[in-house]
Amino acid sequence: MRHRPAHGLLAAALLAIGLAANGCGTSTSTTSPLTPLDQTSADDLAMQAGLALNTLELDVAGAAGSLAGPSGMRPAITPFAALWDTTITGEGFTFYVSREFYDAQGARLPDYGPDAARMVWRSRIIGSYASELDTVAVAHATVLDFTGIQPEDTASTVSGTALDTLQNIYRSYDGSTWRCFHWKSVLTITDAVISRSREWPLSGRLAFAVKADRLRSNDVRDVDAHLVASVVITFNGTSQPDVVVNGVWHYRWDMQYGTIIRA
Repeated sequence: MRHRPAHGLLAAALLAIGLAANGCGTSTSTTSPLTPLDQTSADDLAMQAGLALNTLELDVAGAAGSLAGPSGMRPAITPFAALWDTTITGEGFTFYVSREFYDAQGARLPDYGPDAARMVWRSRIIGSYASELDTVAVAHATVLDFTGIQPEDTASTVSGTALDTLQNIYRSYDGSTWRCFHWKSVLTITDAVISRSREWPLSGRLAFAVKADRLRSNDVRDVDAHLVASVVITFNGTSQPDVVVNGVWHYRWDMQYGTIIRA
């Protein structure tokens, strides 16, 4: 089991930040696009997806928390409070956030109100984070489309996209060695349903298209293996949605603890 503490929010584009040197495990394998992976490569991809997922989770909570008052969607964390169209710095990250509201006919509204049927949330977040398990530089950008945002709505639906770049020095899945990874992904979020009365998303699908390099050192040019992969997450109403790497390797994402677990 891998604990990956929720560390703040994220942001995207290209990021190549040199990280403090730690010894990184080596291997000589390479993986062709979407061909079967070995266990180690699948573990690496699942763990990096978990890091991106944990920060995406906080991004969604920030968007939800920006809605006015207790009648908005019930987020576990409200890092942005009522802020929008602004820049926020904290927890080692800089956040650039904005939101737009639309009525049921698609007309732009000046702010949230009784006619608001849809919110578009945009964020860009850049920063770094260090823990016992990770030293990671993160770049992330999202466009999230929320519907079902009125007090009488029993659930809200989120769709959208996220771009992520991660450069990470981290403990391997079994904890035996340090690894280095450079991850770039495009995430498609499709109809994630968030109930007002349930803690975890009821349904929906997240699909990462990933290009990543496992590195011999913290230098992004020192590539040991290039991986092109897919990682698909399917919500099921529990705290542990399914995670599938390349359609073959199965995991669970423990949303309560930010953990990726082999299934």
